[in-house]
Amino acid sequence: MPVAVDTYRARLEEMTAAVMEEHYLHAAGRKPTFEIAAVYERYADLTTLAQARALASGSPVELHRFACEAYIGDGTKHASEEIANAEATLSVPVDGEEVPYREVMPRLLNEPDRDRRRRLYDARCAVTAERMNPLHERADARVRELVADLSAGSTLELYERFGYDPRGLHRSTEAFLADTDALYRGSIDAELRRRAGVPLAGARPPDLARMWRAPELDAAFPADRALPALRDTLAALGIDLDAQANIELDVEARPGKRPRAFCAPIRVPGRVVLVMLPQGGQDDYRALFHEAGHAEHFAAMPAELPAEDRLLGDNAVTEGFAFLFEHLLSDPAWRRARMGDEVPEYARFAALYKLFLIRRYAAKLAYELELHAGGSRERLPARYAELLSAAVGVPYPETDYLEDVDDGFYCTSYLRAWAFDAQLADHLRTAFGRAWFGETGAGDLLREMWALGQSLRAEALLRRVAGAELDFAVLTDEAKTALG
Repeated sequence: MPVAVDTYRARLEEMTAAVMEEHYLHAAGRKPTFEIAAVYERYADLTTLAQARALASGSPVELHRFACEAYIGDGTKHASEEIANAEATLSVPVDGEEVPYREVMPRLLNEPDRDRRRRLYDARCAVTAERMNPLHERADARVRELVADLSAGSTLELYERFGYDPRGLHRSTEAFLADTDALYRGSIDAELRRRAGVPLAGARPPDLARMWRAPELDAAFPADRALPALRDTLAALGIDLDAQANIELDVEARPGKRPRAFCAPIRVPGRVVLVMLPQGGQDDYRALFHEAGHAEHFAAMPAELPAEDRLLGDNAVTEGFAFLFEHLLSDPAWRRARMGDEVPEYARFAALYKLFLIRRYAAKLAYELELHAGGSRERLPARYAELLSAAVGVPYPETDYLEDVDDGFYCTSYLRAWAFDAQLADHLRTAFGRAWFGETGAGDLLREMWALGQSLRAEALLRRVAGAELDFAVLTDEAKTALG
């Protein structure tokens, strides 16, 4: 029998904490195996089809979304374990060495030899195709079955019921791709030639990875200044990082730790963990500041907010705060204030990287619309490679067509967050000056916004704070100003 809304709300907070703790321990390399099935079994009353149907009307949409995602998560729990544990144990054979699967990307970033990078990348793609894709394909097939149980014709239809508008966003991102294409190709070709010794026409994804690592910028981003720079930035906004007992920093390298940084809001606001794997230079700063934006947001939420406003809601909001902090690194005024110098070339480099990411995610959205509309498995790998290659300018492999997908149309959160961040930063500069990051008034405004949790969508929050409508076109203007 379905549980009442208030009981469900309380129990979902316990379940979310248990799920997040398991994800954290495994992804941070603190636990060798991922054991999510046992968590779902403990909260079986929250994950039933009957419960999802009971919350379909007369309850907050976020509770309904959670119930549907919990039903799908329960139905795929063993597949999720298989995927995570395979990632943690597989190795990639290259040049007589067995490289752990999760260590391939850090190796690519830091490998100066182009041929060696390409061999690493190709070997990793072969392992993905042979060992990982069968697991992903079984999980995807199961998701499609579970979505049908929820009386939805596809994952796309299900998320549109929750208020998502990926098709509307796609129209904006298609315009962005067209409007920035010539600018992007000219800029990235020059950058690849200068930093990786290869033109865009001859480049591949591992060449891009190395270029974005930019080891020649390491001197401007010394490892021992990253945390002090973050502490100083927060202090100027009126925030004492060391006094925040509810924020933990997990920034040590350890075997099995995933290369992708993340924030684990295990208990919001009671326990929030910022996790990153040091990889060197500006990458580390960017990851640290991005995840710090998440951490401060979650840590500042009042405990009395309803669970759905702290743990669920529109993730474009928390991603927007993460980008706001990350993009400080390319602000010359911030570097003068917090690092004591300027690196003029970095601002342009960072603007190009941002343009690359937005174009990549625009292509991912186009692809995921086809995937989540129930696209043919036979056609999807080629479509993934076609769309990503066209947007980024280098040939992407078909092998990543399921591995390069975040659950729940999360790509829409990233894309909207880039626009939210750009417009919020402009509002902060207007209200508090070019060096807004040094004004306690700006910190007060951010804390007011953080205290709302994720009770508002990014569009409504921006309208409330800045009196502006979320406009993806601002990103086109921003790119042209920075790179034109």
